[in-house]
Amino acid sequence: PRSFNRVVRGRIREGQWVDEQEIWYPGPDYNSFVPDVVAGGRLAFDDAGYLYLSVGLKGKSNFDGVQDLAMPWGKIHRITDDGKTPADNPFVDQPGAYPTIWTYGHRTPQGLEFNHTSQTLWGTEMGPRGGDELNLLKPGKNYGWPLYSLGLNYDGSSINYAQWLDTTFELNDIEQPVVDFTPAPAVSSFIFYDGEQFPHWQGNALVTSLKGSELYRVILDENNRFVDWEVLVRQLARIRDIETGPDGNIYLLLEHKSGGQI
Repeated sequence: PRSFNRVVRGRIREGQWVDEQEIWYPGPDYNSFVPDVVAGGRLAFDDAGYLYLSVGLKGKSNFDGVQDLAMPWGKIHRITDDGKTPADNPFVDQPGAYPTIWTYGHRTPQGLEFNHTSQTLWGTEMGPRGGDELNLLKPGKNYGWPLYSLGLNYDGSSINYAQWLDTTFELNDIEQPVVDFTPAPAVSSFIFYDGEQFPHWQGNALVTSLKGSELYRVILDENNRFVDWEVLVRQLARIRDIETGPDGNIYLLLEHKSGGQI
């Protein structure tokens, strides 16, 4: 079936989902047969109440439309909590550009989080063979896909679809990842830890993976630069999501042959 990411809001009242309202959907003209496994679909709020959402590959190929500001896929978007476009979005006044775009050039944005301490937006992104990334998402910036990647195509060839797009680019115009996960463990979701159970992990990024079946602890400095990392869990299962509970404990959503488990 053809599909596309959309955002709805509603309320849970007496155990029932009510008052559903669709607040973001580009419309059926953008629907695609590309499976939703690469569609992103993550949400994050900042402290001003703006909502960010990730949309991965949805074009006819892995390079179609990702660099095109008129297309909504391969992008991080920013909206208000009722679906309106903020007046200070980076491309809101650019003719032909999709107005909710915040950043572009994304392949498979599997994680999205706002760091409330540093007031910065971050995303994890899955590459092909290598090129998995943890990115600091700055407004209006280009994150490279499919013009450039630190990974390779699945057949071992280099990533450079500029010739297919009939375009050129300057490497200085491509935002580089803060952390490069190569060889690729297939990074998925992540959090910035802010609980009390593990005080030495305060502010660290905890990044999950699918193929690697590992949980990483990533240490960043006060200038959002990479310092070090360690593997906390190895060969557990495909980890789809991670959250910090009210008690400060860490909860992992696993894919497993017996069904999804927390």
